[in-house]
Amino acid sequence: MRRESKDGVEYTGNERFEGYCADLAAKICEQLGIDYELRLVKDNKYGVKVSNGTWNGMVGELTKKVEVCSHTHTHTCT
Repeated sequence: MRRESKDGVEYTGNERFEGYCADLAAKICEQLGIDYELRLVKDNKYGVKVSNGTWNGMVGELTKKVEVCSHTHTHTCT
């Protein structure tokens, strides 16, 4: 969830988000010792399977990033 600005404070980076998923991502990445970036997906969709068999939205971005990571054998995907 996007964090609301209080008292004119502008949040940046991962501080822009709060809640269970933001906390979970922080803990997982802390345990793994990796960097990460939380951001909104470009098309503002959760994700549905499209006609060519790929996914759009958040699911699509996650699957593409995981695919890139597995091919490059890196643990620092943002």
